[in-house]
Amino acid sequence: MGFKDTLAHAMLDNDKLKFDAAAPALSAQEQWLVTLSTPLSAFNGDSVNAVLTGKDNDTLSEGVAQVWNVTDRASFEQTARWLTEEGQRATYLPSWKAIGAIDAAVQSTPGVLRLVMDAWFPAFFQIKAREHLDVRALSAQTGRSSADVSQLLAGSQSWVKALRQHFGVAPEQVTSLVAWDAVRLANLSRWAVQLGYIERAEFADFAGALAPQVRAAYTNWSQVSAAYIAGGLIWQYSDAREEHLLRTNRLLLSDARSPYRSVPFA
Repeated sequence: MGFKDTLAHAMLDNDKLKFDAAAPALSAQEQWLVTLSTPLSAFNGDSVNAVLTGKDNDTLSEGVAQVWNVTDRASFEQTARWLTEEGQRATYLPSWKAIGAIDAAVQSTPGVLRLVMDAWFPAFFQIKAREHLDVRALSAQTGRSSADVSQLLAGSQSWVKALRQHFGVAPEQVTSLVAWDAVRLANLSRWAVQLGYIERAEFADFAGALAPQVRAAYTNWSQVSAAYIAGGLIWQYSDAREEHLLRTNRLLLSDARSPYRSVPFA
């Protein structure tokens, strides 16, 4: 984290959404699944309207191997199965509920007092919600250190506020973090197609394994982005990661060409 994390995010080419003008036409199902993948593909600087990412295969294969330990069909299928059946959605949900408790403490504090405490004593809201915050338990559940969990909880007010203001999503509207796993599964399936680990005809079956759960959990693409951002920051919190996740997902809402604008969620 720290300097290395900031440097890594600074090197991402994600200042604007990328589109593949020569991409072959997608079926309606493929369009929906590619759109599902965009909270991560926009963050990575990949194409947001195609199965293929726009990255060269050497760069892509190196990254997929390092981050996911996926190097062939067998390792892809194993990881895809884990994301579908388990993933991290249940493991991270208690942390998200703790963040929601802090937000509830913020929202229930009268306006003037809220401004004063936010400026001079931001830990006030964590103290107010302390009965819902068991840092040791959250650390054990997520595999993050207690210091990392404390940093996540302390920093949550800024990005939860951003989710409410820019995405129109309050914590209580997101009761599942299945998007964190589903978005990654859709991207992993895209990468597997590009690298030849699976056939293009298999993309929808693998990428869509969590689609019913996503449709049941959320009502629009904004909520998908919000849940993905929450999962991503619980997984690894830093100021740089917060900035990039919020900015690239805002692009999905604001860019007139974004799949969020043209592909219905329901």
